[in-house]
Amino acid sequence: MQQNFRENCSKNGKNTIKCIINEEFLYHLQKNNVYYKCMPSIFAYSDYRAFMRDAFAEKKASCRFSWREFAKRAGYASPVFLKLVAEEKSSLSAEGIERVGLALGLTDREQGFFRLLVPFTHETNNAKKQKLFNDMRKIAALCKGHIVEANLYDYYKEWHHSVIRELAANVSSESEISKLLIPKIPLPQVKASLALLIKLGLLEKDSSGKYHQTNKHLTTGDGINSMAVRKHHENMGNLAVEALETVSKEERDISGITMGLSKEGFEAVKAELANFRRRIKEIAEQSESEKESVYRINLQLFPLSGEVKK
Repeated sequence: MQQNFRENCSKNGKNTIKCIINEEFLYHLQKNNVYYKCMPSIFAYSDYRAFMRDAFAEKKASCRFSWREFAKRAGYASPVFLKLVAEEKSSLSAEGIERVGLALGLTDREQGFFRLLVPFTHETNNAKKQKLFNDMRKIAALCKGHIVEANLYDYYKEWHHSVIRELAANVSSESEISKLLIPKIPLPQVKASLALLIKLGLLEKDSSGKYHQTNKHLTTGDGINSMAVRKHHENMGNLAVEALETVSKEERDISGITMGLSKEGFEAVKAELANFRRRIKEIAEQSESEKESVYRINLQLFPLSGEVKK
């Protein structure tokens, strides 16, 4: 779809027209110094409903197009069904995936990606969601496409990226970072991690080769990043279990409480944990200039029984 749109742009010789891509992977059409939003390739999407909304908006901007017309092209009797899907009030069936792809004129590879994108959007099982995502990335790579959130996914899915970010500004060499990590990882992985951190804007490298942390913070949503964050928590939990055997008592503090709580008590504990996280962050910021090691705190509050009926 993106390719066709850019070809159409170049055919109009009456006005100065060009497509530009910015850091958010959003294309814009410049016409007589007026900018119009132009959607990216389908391979940039991680939610099929967002793709449908953008595809509709692009078609509507270039010609007379309505949700009624969209539904008609896809073979739906209801003129508002696809609008409801795009608004996340309904969903597509397997047959609907084929209909919508045909109505939008997707190529075979775009349609193959769309067939994965729809179940990926709805999947709640983390393992199945990761499998779908990996398959989506393979198709996107074949088409030289890039899923916008893929780099953030790569950051969260591995435990060592956040640790290396903390070490990099205080360690003189990449090989030293490799030696300091617990558990250790090979030097090539350290270099790959540093490259990813720079790409994400979480680290900067000056002319002397020294790394510096930026003030950029990552945010997570309900899609790819949320899936990767769950994996990140799993990885960090496994490291905590390993630390019981590999780290001396003097260098760790692992404890827990099993307790009964009411719903009000549960919410009160969550609020206390939030306050605790803020206080720990303040302590870490105060010791910024005297960093000696990187530590991890896992805060976990979860039920061990169902609700007792009274």
